Amino acid sequence: MNNKKHIIVNATASRTSGALTILNQFVENTPNNNLNFIIFVDESYKPVITKPNLEFVFLNKRSFIKRFIWDAWGLKKWLKQRNIIPDSTISLQNTNFRTKKDIPNYIYYHQPMPLYSYKWRFFKSTERVFWFYKNIYPFFVNLFINKQTEVFVQLDWIKKEFVRKYNFNEKKVHVVFPDINTPEPEKIKSIDIDKDKINLFYVATPLKYKNHQLLFDSLSELDNISSQKTVLYLTCNRNDFAHVPNYKNAEIIFLGTISHANVVWLLKNTHALVFPSYIETLGLPLIEAAGLGLPIYAADIAYAREVLKGYQGVHFIDFQKPELWADELNKLSGEFQPRFERFELKNKKSWVDFFKIITQKL
Repeated sequence: MNNKKHIIVNATASRTSGALTILNQFVENTPNNNLNFIIFVDESYKPVITKPNLEFVFLNKRSFIKRFIWDAWGLKKWLKQRNIIPDSTISLQNTNFRTKKDIPNYIYYHQPMPLYSYKWRFFKSTERVFWFYKNIYPFFVNLFINKQTEVFVQLDWIKKEFVRKYNFNEKKVHVVFPDINTPEPEKIKSIDIDKDKINLFYVATPLKYKNHQLLFDSLSELDNISSQKTVLYLTCNRNDFAHVPNYKNAEIIFLGTISHANVVWLLKNTHALVFPSYIETLGLPLIEAAGLGLPIYAADIAYAREVLKGYQGVHFIDFQKPELWADELNKLSGEFQPRFERFELKNKKSWVDFFKIITQKL
């Protein structure tokens, strides 16, 4: 163990959603060689795999204060108490942490909020956390960056905006695409899809920028111009929204949280994916739907344009104009549309490239 090089990995905030996916993919792809990875994770984390050169340290740093103290002083103190001298460090959670300044250090950045121009209101409770990420969080992103820091992002547009936002050297920002692992579909037992209706699917949490309201308004517009029978499946609950309209010809089915396998089943059994979110890093459902050849109606935003570049089955629509969405959705017929040629991502750098970059300076 003493002959191995120590790479310190901070991922104490990677508990759910995309952050947890990134942590799991990192763990799965770590090379089994003379590098010793000491990975700090939340106490609830269950490693997806074990290897001789992986050491997990389980902690509870969930509050903002606990996380900041850990990043600023706690982690460095933990290493000093154990006489561990790091050869390199990696943060998988957007912000760096304090260790030795003269060693290579890397940040995996996947927080899009500061990179978008949208303004949030501090005095509105539903927007306050977004205001924080937009206006305060960049300070913490910058705080422990030094001349040795390099950054990984998932898409070219994130690289461009990160360089602009943080005045960062573009040569030190690397675009590395995450793994796309699509499970076998699993039917939702409580759902019987009526193939005589237009079945739409949107997989998203009920956050404001996911733009569910656009879909609610689009269905109202559709009611005014067509007698088309439409069903919209949502992966959230009815009580997540203050108001949901009543429709003449449309129905919304709230599924709540469902498994990834259930998501794939719905993608294979609905007419189209609708995706009006106006803040994303990647938009994984877009890639999965395109991989199945499913028609997609997406917000006309940089992230969607990039991940679906070259896919013939996508309609890009202004995310602020429900009447345009209604017009496009009205063109869908009750019969399943011919699926488009399945879309494959090509020439994307992967985790293999990630580990090549972090090991070349050791």
